Parts: sequence; C-alpha cells; structure tokens
Amino acid sequence: MRRAFALVIGVATGVAGAACGDQLAPRDEAADPDATPGPAPVVIVMIGDGMGPGALDAASLFRHGETGRLFMQSMPYRGEVRTGGPSGITDSAAAATAMATGHYTWNGRVALDRDARPVETLLERARHRGMAAGLVTTTSLPHATPASFSAHVIGRGYMTAIAAQQVRRAKPQVMLGGGSAYFEPEGPASVRADGGLYRDLELGDYRIVRDRFALDEAVAAGATRIFGAFTFDHLTMTSARPPDTSEPDLPQLALAALTTLDRDPQGFFLMIEGGRIDHGGHANNLIDVVQETLVFDDTVALVTAWARARGNATVIVTADHECGGLEIVAPGAAGQYPDVRWRWGAHTNTRVGIFAEGPGAAVVDDAVVDHRWVHAIGVARVDGAPFVTPGRDPVPDGELRDLRHRAAVQEVTSGYGVGWNQLDALWLDATPHGLFVGIEGLFEWDANAVEVWIDVDPGAGTGVDALDGALRDRDGLADAVLSRSNLGAPPAPAIGGFGADVALIAVGGADPHVEDLLDAGGLRGLREPFGHPDDLGWRRAALNFGAVRVRGTALASVPGQGLEAFVPWAELYPDGVPVGARLALAAVLVNSDGGHTSNQALPSFPPGTENPGRRGTPLPGVVLYEIDADRDGVIDGDAAPTIVR
Repeated sequence: MRRAFALVIGVATGVAGAACGDQLAPRDEAADPDATPGPAPVVIVMIGDGMGPGALDAASLFRHGETGRLFMQSMPYRGEVRTGGPSGITDSAAAATAMATGHYTWNGRVALDRDARPVETLLERARHRGMAAGLVTTTSLPHATPASFSAHVIGRGYMTAIAAQQVRRAKPQVMLGGGSAYFEPEGPASVRADGGLYRDLELGDYRIVRDRFALDEAVAAGATRIFGAFTFDHLTMTSARPPDTSEPDLPQLALAALTTLDRDPQGFFLMIEGGRIDHGGHANNLIDVVQETLVFDDTVALVTAWARARGNATVIVTADHECGGLEIVAPGAAGQYPDVRWRWGAHTNTRVGIFAEGPGAAVVDDAVVDHRWVHAIGVARVDGAPFVTPGRDPVPDGELRDLRHRAAVQEVTSGYGVGWNQLDALWLDATPHGLFVGIEGLFEWDANAVEVWIDVDPGAGTGVDALDGALRDRDGLADAVLSRSNLGAPPAPAIGGFGADVALIAVGGADPHVEDLLDAGGLRGLREPFGHPDDLGWRRAALNFGAVRVRGTALASVPGQGLEAFVPWAELYPDGVPVGARLALAAVLVNSDGGHTSNQALPSFPPGTENPGRRGTPLPGVVLYEIDADRDGVIDGDAAPTIVR
C-alpha cells in the first residue's frame, strides 16, 4: 500500500535579513584579512552542473590524452565537496541554494530553507552592499541553479514566477543565458499568460540583446545593464552548434559579464553556470558531457586570467552534483573519446571537485567541505569580514563522521562475502529535523537487503513483537522482503521488551529521496497509525550511500562510509515527539527475498556465528537511544546510546 503523506508548507513574503529591507553595515576592509588595496572586491562562483570526476577525467583524456590536465585542475587551491542534502542525493536547486544562501533545503526548493522561509542569497547580499551582480548560464535563466541565487519559490518548476522575481526583485545588472519563453509576452514564443517582462527590463534601463553580435555591441557601447535570453529554452549544446551560429557561447557570455560588471566601482558578484553538462549526463551522452565540460573549462581559464589581471578577485569553481555515474573503463589517445560506463541516468552521491584562487579561497585547499562553504567564502569577501566555518548540520549523504554516536560495532566476519556485503558499525544522531541512522560497511549493487527495525516507544508494547510471520504484505518488493522475515524480536527485558513500529529498508541498494515513495526502499509502517501488518504504510525517509556500493570488484570498507538514513520526526511521532522520547533499533542484512538471514546484525551476533539462513532466529539485541534524556521536551540526542541484549 502507498500511504500518501501531506507536506503542509507556508511561504513567507520577505527574505531574512537584508532582503527584508534592512540595511547592512558598510564593508570593513580592515576586518578582511584577505583584502588587497586597489580594486574593489570581486567574487565569481562558477558551477559545472552535473560535473563529477568522471566528466573531468573524460574531458581531460579527450583533450590531453591523460587525466588531471584541465585548466581548473591547475588552480592553486583544490579540494572535494560532499554533495548530499536533506533529501538524500541532491538536485540542482537544493545544492545551489546551499551555495547561494548557506542553508540546506529539500530538493526542488529555490532559496528557501527547510521550513519554507526565504533566505538571503549571495547575489542579494552583494546588491545590498552596493555591489553589482550578474548571472550567466547555458541553461534557461530561470533554471534551478541561477534561480537559487536570484529568486525564492517553493518549487523549481515555477519558472515564470522565478523570471518575474529575477527582473522585478533581484535585478542583477547582467542576466545572460537562455529561456526567452519565460520573459516574452503571451504568444507562440512564450509560456507566459501575461504581457511578459521586457517592458520591466526597459524601464530598468537594461540593454536587451538577442544575438552574439548585439551583445558585443552593447558591451562596446559601455552598457551597464544587459539582458540576453538568446534561445527559447536552453542554449544549444556545443556539439550541435553550426559554425555560423549567432548564439553566443559561454566564454563570450562570461567575458561580456565581467567587462560590464567591472564598471561598478564597488565591485561585484557573478555566478557562471555550465549547465548542460548535467543534461549530457542524464542522457548518458559522452560527447555532450565532454564537450560541455571543455567549454566550461575554457571559460574557467578565461575568467581566471581576467581575475589575475584585475586583482582582488576570488574565483571558486565547483559542481552541484555528479550525474549519470560516469566511470572511465579504458582511456584513449588525445582526440578520442575514452571507453566509459554509466550507472544510470540520474544524479549520484559522488564527491565533486572544488578549485579556487584569490583572496579567501585557500580554506578549501586539500579539504573535504560541503556546498555551504561556497556561501561562507562569498560572504566573507562581500562583507569584508573573516571567514566563518559552517557549523555541523548532518544530512543523509553516506558520510557518517558528522553523526555523534558510533553505537555498535560488528564482531562477526561476514558470511555474505567480505568486501561485498558487511555491516561494520551502527551510527546514530538526533537533530531538530529528525533521526539519522548510519550503517558503516559495504553493500552489493542489486543484491540483498538491509533492514533496520525501529521501536519508537520501547516497553510500551505497541509494535510487532514477533517479526517472524507477523507481517503479511507481499504486494511491494520491500514490503515482501520484510514480510518474509525469519527473525525473532530480541527480548530486551531491561527496557520492557522490543516491538517494531516501523522499519527502514533498502533492497539492492535502493536510495529514495525523502520526497519519494519507492517500491524497493524507504520507511515502512508496521502498525497503526503508521501502517498495518497486512498493508504496510509507505512513509517518508531518505536513504543514501557513500562510496560503498560494490559492483564487479570487492572493495575495502572505509571507516565512516556507509548507508545513511534520515527520518523526519513527524514520520516517527505523528503527534509530536513526546517528553523523554527514546528509540530502540536493530539492523540486519538479509538476502533479496528476505527469507535468508546473514550473520551481519547490529548489535552483533556473538563471535563465530554463521549465517542463520532460513532458520528462525532472534535478533541478538537492540541499541537504545534516548533522544530526550533530560526529559525537558527538547530533542537533543546527546546521551550515548547503549546496547541492550
């Protein structure tokens, strides 16, 4: 059964801080340890949408015959970015919102936080400081990445509303990209149902340009405001452009923006997106991924040369996420496309590169950071203030070291294949947003299932207290796996007994977003009000994996890497988290039909335990986690979990 959930949200009408009309204090150059005398500060954020390590390798091999030779890879400061978000595997809107605002949000949100409140963007902050600002993209201007720097909407699909906010509220001095359909008046060339936005642009003294020649003329004439939406939707892929095209390419757009914005004596902020790398990844089209990455890299080289010549300019180059799971199988000579393989046509959780130079950029060198660091660097430069490291804020990204408790460790060598299937440790954390469950280990693609049985009120006697045969829903894949369980619940007399109320499950490596209700994985309700033994409830949860899903070759496990799940509190406590709340949990690895149990459980079976197989066997224990140990009604999760057998 698919039990639908309702997410009730409200959208505030203002933007926190300066975007509500508050005036920011003047820049204090003396407080900025990286400020240099001379030109006003410049911050340039360059985002290769979908540009993961596979795209970099393939592009470098095609151009140079070896990896690591792209221009961006030669920049002085280089690190890695963890790309997960609150929804699990991130989309462009959530990732760009983190870069633009310093706040994590759910997939699809545009510059709104997790509670649907508008939050100030770097572009808006620069404008309130009196600096100029610009957006350049190879996608439509109201697309997710540029939108997240210049608008505030509940869903990235509201592109006509985004366009209106870009023109009427954010008002960056330069807007160059595609997407004329979102600005044109109602008619065959528009998706709008009104008079369009060009009159607003004219009243705002924008020079409106429609091809590369008009763009050059506007720049040469000294225009200080330029708007160009050069195609109906996205700009044409590099591989499909005719030699005589009148459509500008990304280097021309970037140079036009730099020249125009630098006319402002207060400095500027500029976001440049190579947006169509992602589209090539979704289509598993190697040619488009390589060609779009190379054009983006050429643009990075141009922008960096300009920044070095100007001085006092910070350039940050990164990606929002990887797309397609692109991997090199065999390299080829320069000018040849390498042999590759793809995982699928969707985003992945792979870390992406971050490359930077200029004042304030050294903080990313040889570091593993998250997207919020881009915002933190930008704020320090725009404000003329010291860099402030973003605080701990766990998200389900498969990287477990930001969880506070390593609650149980494995004592048994895997009977399902060392290097293929093993549960090494159980991690836990509780935040105001929800429960985090991490399972350190290795997980074979398209094989077996991981189950986490959760009692939301240990000792209350409300849950399923005999898992073997207690569930009878065989309609969905994950439901059937749980219902074929041969497990017995651990007695756990010290806590008054264990009864599972809900279960987390991932079959074959399934990784639903928190917004998804998937057949192969997620959160299942086992009893009312969550579900019923005959008809399991499908509940919201995000499941995400680090670099631990094994395909083709055994891997060595990495401490702190694994499966990570996030469950919003409303899914565990529909009436609110009670005072003194505590949870009991146990994890186990089973085969793909659920009826054959491995010896991999957390808490662990005793040393020497073989696979129980299809014999009925009780779980060896539970982990008890008091999420309100001081009984003050506030979730803290500070108390270390304990193992109860």
